[in-house]
Amino acid sequence: MQNQQPNTEKLPLNLRAIWLPVLLSLSVSVYLIASNFSFKTLEKIELSQQLLVGLFFALITVSLRDLAYMYRIKKVTGSKMSWWVSLQVILLWEFGSAVTPGAVGGIALALFILRKEGISYGQTIATIMLTVILDNLAFVVVFTLLFVINGMAMFDVSSHCADLDGRFVLQGLRSLSKAAWIVYAAQIVISVFLIIGLLAKPEKLKNVIHRLGKIRFLKRFETNLESLGNELEITANHFKKESVGFWVKISLVTIIAWISRHALANALFLAFTDVNLNQFDIFSRQYVLWTFLLLPSTPGASGLAELSFIALNCEFIPGGLSAAVATVWRLFSYYNYILAGVFILPKWLKRVNN
Repeated sequence: MQNQQPNTEKLPLNLRAIWLPVLLSLSVSVYLIASNFSFKTLEKIELSQQLLVGLFFALITVSLRDLAYMYRIKKVTGSKMSWWVSLQVILLWEFGSAVTPGAVGGIALALFILRKEGISYGQTIATIMLTVILDNLAFVVVFTLLFVINGMAMFDVSSHCADLDGRFVLQGLRSLSKAAWIVYAAQIVISVFLIIGLLAKPEKLKNVIHRLGKIRFLKRFETNLESLGNELEITANHFKKESVGFWVKISLVTIIAWISRHALANALFLAFTDVNLNQFDIFSRQYVLWTFLLLPSTPGASGLAELSFIALNCEFIPGGLSAAVATVWRLFSYYNYILAGVFILPKWLKRVNN
């Protein structure tokens, strides 16, 4: 049923340019820290039990997120990959997101990775579509629940932040928090579209792909597009026949992954803040922050991520420490995947090419 073709795709990354987003992110962090640095602020950081516990929980949130994604990709691809290969796929996928523009920038590399691991074109695209559906639904469901519980207080950023004084860019970003509804609504629309295309009416999606092959400038891809449409429909129908247990498991691990992603901020504020904070408010705020990071921007949201984190979370952080905590946040959620990708990618390429 599958159209076996030589797997000769080229790596969809310019490896020489991967350091550009890293340098941009570092430059923003260094500037923000240097422009607001004081020894009195630095003295607030002590090697205490609270600091160690907070950093330990931060490590747990990152590990739990990756484990959940590992389980999901293994389950969705029919356990065709080992646990070690699943870990490599997830780390390289995150690496792709970190060095390419937009929140879904890692998809091109994900397509390449799964194809190199022997997954057919149709199942590869169906797998990625399904993971996007699950991620969008997890975001929408939890965002909705948080709003039901918090109401408009979820978007209340009226608290004064000393670290924002005189910083008009940060103040502007903070004032945009009420526009999170726009991205939230867009995620709902995208989810509905993908659900219809993959799970409700896969034959319609197949027909659309087949019609693309009839277009004059795509005529030379007609055979490949027909094969892709057929494989996509087969994989989609396979997903539709999966048991309730399958859907419960992959939905649950997706929610765990997203809760872990946003709970990272809770762990870091626990580590660096010496006053009692409302952890639920902190967690809710991270969903508002995520709407900023979903917007098309620099590779890995470099620069925007650090600025948005400070703008929306400054009231939870002691004055003068916002930039430093934002940098630590990126260490756990961005630089770690850059380092993982740099070490894993060459060995992975050598293995799959052999």
